[in-house]
Amino acid sequence: MKICPRCGKQFPDTERFCEIDGTALVSGSGPGAGPRATTVMPTTPGQTAEAEPIECPRCGGKAQPGELICNFCGAQLAAAPPPAEPSSSAQSTATRLTLENFSPAQERTGPREMGTEAPLPSEGLEEEGGGRRILSALGFSIAAILALVGGAWLALYLSSKHPPTPVAKETASPSPAAVAGPTVELAKTISMQVAGDLAGAPLRDKDSMSKAFEGNKAGLLDAYRHELASDSTLRDGMIVRLHIVADGSVSQSTVRTSTAANPSLDAAVVTAMNGWKFASASGTGVDADFPIIFATNAADVAAIESGLNTKLASLGPNAAPEYPPTAVTAATPGAATPAPSPEVAVLPSTVAPMATPTPARRHHPPPVVASVPKPAKISLLTRVNEQLGANRKLRRVHAFTTGGTVTLYGKVFDDNDKLLAERTARHISGVTGVVNNLTTDTQEWAQNQARIQQELQNAGLTGVTVKVIGNSAYLSGEVKTDLDRQRAATITEASAPVKVRENLIRIAVGSIFSP
Repeated sequence: MKICPRCGKQFPDTERFCEIDGTALVSGSGPGAGPRATTVMPTTPGQTAEAEPIECPRCGGKAQPGELICNFCGAQLAAAPPPAEPSSSAQSTATRLTLENFSPAQERTGPREMGTEAPLPSEGLEEEGGGRRILSALGFSIAAILALVGGAWLALYLSSKHPPTPVAKETASPSPAAVAGPTVELAKTISMQVAGDLAGAPLRDKDSMSKAFEGNKAGLLDAYRHELASDSTLRDGMIVRLHIVADGSVSQSTVRTSTAANPSLDAAVVTAMNGWKFASASGTGVDADFPIIFATNAADVAAIESGLNTKLASLGPNAAPEYPPTAVTAATPGAATPAPSPEVAVLPSTVAPMATPTPARRHHPPPVVASVPKPAKISLLTRVNEQLGANRKLRRVHAFTTGGTVTLYGKVFDDNDKLLAERTARHISGVTGVVNNLTTDTQEWAQNQARIQQELQNAGLTGVTVKVIGNSAYLSGEVKTDLDRQRAATITEASAPVKVRENLIRIAVGSIFSP
């Protein structure tokens, strides 16, 4: 048997330390042996012979005085407090320290409280490791949740900034007849004519002329749209002849014939085509006839082309052009240089004879008298346009002159203003004749009104009448149903460029026996 030298409890021989206070056990004298007497080590006055063990602040294990690190959990030990002054009775009962009380620190077991087992060092480490694993798992869970939330927010942000591109639905291409708006194109049933010394060359064949037309068609379309601003019903087909010289420039252009008398459109087309440029070639040049169709929509092209074909069939080879030629200001090869006008030539200055100088005025030079040039003569076209522009009723009237003949074109309000423009031009000095091609607003209104009335008659609405003033239409009369009343307004706006302002059509209340 072994016995604890501190508390006196006995243990089997297999035990080495006391389970109560951790003191190394010593061999006993046998069963019933009491605690051994300990030998008191010599001490100095004021100190006890027995040194108290140090208790670990973390796990509660016992350590010998002087140790700095706990042998059970590895925690740092606090310094042992100084021992108290023992009494004389305590000194008598102090046990003597022997070699049997000392044992290696690695072989000690942790202290255990009375009635309970003290935790072993591995148990404390397992508890600490388990807490760390719980904290790690919790941290990983929080990080995963934050990553999911961040990914969802990023997806929503990108979808709001860059929405998915909608897939365009495949639709059938509209037919040329379904395309609305003004159009300018070459006639399909009238072939282009090219004559001259370079007509057969690749640079002056029909294909080259067609490519040149397609490349410059935008300018003609702009000119046509400009004319439509003053006359929305303007439609025309014309044969334009260009004389193309060797360097590729246009030296002369004329309108041979057209389906409608529109001098303003003729002038705009000739001006635009004068600026066309072709590829350079050798020779004197060619004459190219372009059959051009001007239509407000593609559905009218066939009718205009048919009318142009009829006009071309009756046109003789030596017929005078409808619109006079326009010369290009740029000098062309072979063209004669125009002589300067004698009206702007400066006459040589003449010097008046010098008077006999007097001695008192020798330092003053004699005056020099120079002739003053005559003012330039104002052209007839300028004077005609000035007289027409002075009257506010004739602001939309334009003119061009051929010798002493003045051709008026444009639009006025009524026939009285048309006669006023003609009288104004005839009273200008130098005018020998006036060609009045003016159109009137009232005439256009009457044409639109007649066209609408005819369409209403064709639709069976014989009891409806229409009045057109400008772009406004006013309906009156009587129909049987409200559906016929609405149909009359729809037919009116589809027949002419007008808007129904007042629909005063009445609905007749018929007998119940009437059909």
